[in-house]
Amino acid sequence: MIDGAWREIGAGVEVLSGRDGGPLSRTVKRILDPLVFRLRVHPEFSAPLLSADVAQALHTELLAHADTLRACAAWFAVLKARRRALRITDGNAQELYFTVCFELAVTRGEPRGGDTDGPDAILREVHGGRDTHAVEALDALLVDPAGLRELAAQVERAWADVRPAPADVDGFLDRLRAVHGDASTRRERHERQQAWSALVTEDAPHALGVRIRTAGTAPWSVVDLGLCATAPQQRPDVVDDRSNRPLDRSVAERVRATLRRSRDRERLPAVPELCAEEADRACAPWGLLAEDLQATMVNGVVVGVQLAPLDTHAEADTALVSGIQARLRKEAYVLHARRLLADDQALHPRQHHVVTELAGFVRPYLSRLWARLHGRDVWQEPCTDAADMCALLTGIARSVSLDHRQQIKAMLDPEAA
Repeated sequence: MIDGAWREIGAGVEVLSGRDGGPLSRTVKRILDPLVFRLRVHPEFSAPLLSADVAQALHTELLAHADTLRACAAWFAVLKARRRALRITDGNAQELYFTVCFELAVTRGEPRGGDTDGPDAILREVHGGRDTHAVEALDALLVDPAGLRELAAQVERAWADVRPAPADVDGFLDRLRAVHGDASTRRERHERQQAWSALVTEDAPHALGVRIRTAGTAPWSVVDLGLCATAPQQRPDVVDDRSNRPLDRSVAERVRATLRRSRDRERLPAVPELCAEEADRACAPWGLLAEDLQATMVNGVVVGVQLAPLDTHAEADTALVSGIQARLRKEAYVLHARRLLADDQALHPRQHHVVTELAGFVRPYLSRLWARLHGRDVWQEPCTDAADMCALLTGIARSVSLDHRQQIKAMLDPEAA
């Protein structure tokens, strides 16, 4: 619907469009979603499937902004030309200027021909305090009382906005097992993809994410899953971390982790915008905004609670979980730990951590899965492909296992020396 309406605008928005004539992904992310459709005010526009009435409303809303979008494109062309003239190379032009250009289009209309002082002043303002992607910029924001109050108010509003909704949770969990089956043939892979495509649009993952905030209503304990230090899940803080568990981390720590992990910080929004996005994300169900990632998190919980490398009697109920379980149990360090425990032999003090994590494998498994999904959410990388989703769930188990191997190796190296 967005693509079709965009093409009806016609000439004048080429710099905001891709080669095929549709809007650039950054145009959607930085201009259409937050400024034209205003998804916080009109959440119905963000649904993966739109009813006829909503689709028509979205179409009308976009075309109503046609003149503003043409002016926005004209401003972007001007700023980009002045950027080249001034030899500015800092940051991504689309990421930095799209929202500024839309604001200029609304407040000033079309840019005046031949005017260079105005655009140059705008560029100086945008780049004057640059280094907005550095951890230092976050530290500066966190000592600003006004900024902290604004973030705290946003967290309070965002947390209150997430309300329980009716959903077929039991049916969702039963249907989820359909994507865990064998997919060795083309037909089976097609059926698995169809099942997963339907599941990521359901309301159950959202409903389960709301239930873990109310004592006794969720099928699992967030403490047993290792997602929170205490149950039920509490509203996140802006600065102070309640614990190092994924859903207990503050907004500031989540942003700090994003900046620390990101190799290409210039692709991220400036720190104040990143904090605002993270405040909404921290308050969303499962600490994730994207529906497909929420569904993947629930899928990971269903898989993780069945993983028991030390318990040979524990049986998985699907092919996917059975395969992960079998690979974990074949690990040499797992076999060694199992023999020691079976013979009631003493463990080396430095083995206790690994054995504890093996006994409660779901906790390190979900902690690592959540971190991976959080990264995808920040970078807007979907998990709608069933094969990709299954590979992710399998790879997380392998990643935890490799971490255990490194811990065992580090323990043995000094002894060997």
